Amino acid sequence: MTFSFFEVVAIHILPYNVVGYSGLVSDNALLPVRLVLFQNLSIHFQKRTMKLTSLSLLAAAFATVAASPVSLNELTGANKTIEQPKATLDDADVNRKCHTVNSDYLPSLAPGAYGSSAYHNCFRTDAQVDEYLDVLVKQNAGALHCKPFVSYQGVGLPIWAYKISTGARPSSLYLHALLHAREWVATSSAVHTISTILDNIAKPTPTDTHDLIIVPLVNVDGYRMTWSGARYQRKSANEVDLNRNWYTPIANPKPPSPSSLIYPGPTYFSEKETMGLRDYLLKNRASIDGYIDLHAFAAEVMAPFGDTKEPVGGGLDEKYKTMNTKIAKAMSNKYKPTLSHQMYLVYGSFMNYAVREFAGKPSITIEMDGTDFVEPASSIITRGIRATNDDLSMHWKNNTI
Repeated sequence: MTFSFFEVVAIHILPYNVVGYSGLVSDNALLPVRLVLFQNLSIHFQKRTMKLTSLSLLAAAFATVAASPVSLNELTGANKTIEQPKATLDDADVNRKCHTVNSDYLPSLAPGAYGSSAYHNCFRTDAQVDEYLDVLVKQNAGALHCKPFVSYQGVGLPIWAYKISTGARPSSLYLHALLHAREWVATSSAVHTISTILDNIAKPTPTDTHDLIIVPLVNVDGYRMTWSGARYQRKSANEVDLNRNWYTPIANPKPPSPSSLIYPGPTYFSEKETMGLRDYLLKNRASIDGYIDLHAFAAEVMAPFGDTKEPVGGGLDEKYKTMNTKIAKAMSNKYKPTLSHQMYLVYGSFMNYAVREFAGKPSITIEMDGTDFVEPASSIITRGIRATNDDLSMHWKNNTI
């Protein structure tokens, strides 16, 4: 069905998977989502054309059931009691037991059945993520590519990126997950998405208009710590918040100490993870049309800025508002469109950096919903939502930006 600005194609998609290996990768994701991909829809951002087609819908693909309002302390983990962390130390063991029950999935992996694999029944370690994705790369040599992209973490663990491409595309969309180690569901969602896209590779997918570059696990060494007793570990193993280590022209008036959960590091890009990502993005700036940073668990679609209450300017704020409102509605109103600073001021975040460095191209943060950073594996599927084709079609059909 063709509309004046776009063509609507319905597909069943799971969170995309990016080869990220920088430590222990968790493939905690199964978020089946009924997604509608809109092709050929452009939004004019000043004199540039802001490609929102796949970007906004890929954002919608990460939607999960809305959570109740959460406080700053809940999101930072600052209000966790000794008993609460102790109770969640068993989380890794619970998933290890799940691994035992769901262990023999590799021999049965085949195109068309990746999304239903027993692999997705548990949150996974980085070794299991790598092993799983290696098989997908081998079985989809013409569509899925991986390389030890970006950098090596402090302990020498490579960060892998996966690129999904069905042909020579001039542009790409970029997404990364797990800057914060404890946000397992972000990585699992990315892995599940790749699986489903490959299952539907013969059908219209985001790769019809853009290649997809996905880094499912940035904070690998920190992630390993969450599997070894420090379940609420937020920072890297080097104890730096990787979402505070990006360049910003606005300095934090109250610089956090090294013991703080939001310690930004000694200097901008002091960490190999952020340095490597930066170098890759700068090298490929001409071909990347949009950026998504995936987090948990506030159920919000965030627009810039996070480090100032000042507007982005140039007419872009209204366009961000329109875009994120539509994304939220496409998620059945389970998510809220917000400005990043409305949660709390964030200095040195990826989104703030990308907005300024790659001016005119959309950069948003998706906070997946939930009630805690720790979620039972049984909730992976039930937390998924369906954004119906009719709802999304109607919402975007009237878009006249």
